[in-house]
Amino acid sequence: MKRQNEINAVDALLQIMPFITGMDYCCERFPDDETSQRKEVDFILTNKCAGQISLAIEHTIVEAFRGQITYVNRSYNIVSEVAVRCNGKLPLDRYYYLVVPDELVGALHRQAILRFVDTVSLWVLKIAPTLQIDGHANMLYEDNSVLLVCGGSHVTANGTIGRIPGRPNDQESLAEKSLWFAIEHGLDKFSKYKDDGYETLLCLQDISGEVHPSMLIKIENDRERKALITGLIDYLIVFASVDDIMVVGNVWKEHDLLYNPSPFNRRFQNEKGVWLPLE
Repeated sequence: MKRQNEINAVDALLQIMPFITGMDYCCERFPDDETSQRKEVDFILTNKCAGQISLAIEHTIVEAFRGQITYVNRSYNIVSEVAVRCNGKLPLDRYYYLVVPDELVGALHRQAILRFVDTVSLWVLKIAPTLQIDGHANMLYEDNSVLLVCGGSHVTANGTIGRIPGRPNDQESLAEKSLWFAIEHGLDKFSKYKDDGYETLLCLQDISGEVHPSMLIKIENDRERKALITGLIDYLIVFASVDDIMVVGNVWKEHDLLYNPSPFNRRFQNEKGVWLPLE
């Protein structure tokens, strides 16, 4: 069964591809949901014109760094435990955010989480009253810096502590590696479909806002990777998403063309479910 973000991606592509190819499509089937001993793509879009080429499509998420989704979810749960200990005991004229770095979140398990929550909660209760609005304080915990920020004052948020995700070091390099990992995920499935006469489309859902077309150019500087991308991917479209709703789509690759940046007639925007090019 397809997830909602995958359904949203199919709907976007059904509207966008006619602007790119001049052809209309319908979603024929979902090979990845079928019983097969081989790796299969997520969707097949069949050309409505008989005898025309259909599209084999792989959809995958691009994180800012490998494990971003896990980090966001785990850090939310951990900070929520700190909030339970602290809410109702903090100054009532301001609110706070806690930033726990991904390296530390990844290292905390079971009893280690309880120790972290105990230690950080006591520190927050001690230091929070001393912070002015926009002020911050750091605590070193197992060689990692935990940050407490006084975010401001708001009637519905005062007296509480929330969470802001941290940014890992070397963000650009991590984002490039994450992009290649997502591209490889599609390459693993496309060879069979190219042999069967399909055009291939890699649909990347960028949840990070960190990837950009110049990263694809850098990846193609590697001859082996360039040969794979050139030979197996006909279209590469990147969607920026908010809560799994695709809001903007940019064509990065169209047959032999690599765009950096994408031209306006290859940039698309979702306006209440209707996708149109920006030109």
